[in-house]
Amino acid sequence: MSIPLSRTLLAAILFVIPLAAASAQESGGSAAPATAAQDMPDWFKRGLPGPGHAALEPLVGLWRVHFEIHGSLGRSPNDAPLVSDDVFCRREWVAGGRYIEDTTEGTIEGGPYWRRGWLGYSNMDRRYEWVTIDATNSTMMTYVGERGSGNQRPIDMKGEFTDQGVAGEAAVGKRVPMRTEIRIDDNDHHTIDLYFTPPGKSEVLATRAVYTRLGK
Repeated sequence: MSIPLSRTLLAAILFVIPLAAASAQESGGSAAPATAAQDMPDWFKRGLPGPGHAALEPLVGLWRVHFEIHGSLGRSPNDAPLVSDDVFCRREWVAGGRYIEDTTEGTIEGGPYWRRGWLGYSNMDRRYEWVTIDATNSTMMTYVGERGSGNQRPIDMKGEFTDQGVAGEAAVGKRVPMRTEIRIDDNDHHTIDLYFTPPGKSEVLATRAVYTRLGK
């Protein structure tokens, strides 16, 4: 393939990306129009949004969050949870309908709370993947489902991180397994639970977030 033709093909691919984004947002994360996809190379078509992405559509929108902090932020899971109803979340499709960007912010116990994350579905590994950053932890938190788990319910993803003490002082500098579970009740309600497994201990609930859609 000549260089000019390669550039033409690349330009065509980049032109279809916004079309795919518009289609994904209108049809719940579906792929670009078939007529456009037919002209794309196979490697590109394998990365188009599909059923695994479309299944995440109920998570998109604006949400009020009932947020509970249990065994996290250095607290014991045996303590009464910190609870806030002053937390809000906005989610939207990005990258041509391939990922949902989640921005969650508000106040807890009078202090600010902020987190941003990206949730997607790997067509090649057939699993959900979730990455978050927040304003309290210098470590990016990465979670993945079991390879081949597909469009499972509830969505269950695991990872581990080097703790700075959010799981307790005994865990500082150690690798702590973690797990995120997303339970979608209907289009207007879902719950996201985060679990830690501190060194030498059983899994404990770290945070629970209950989402209720704002508006229709």
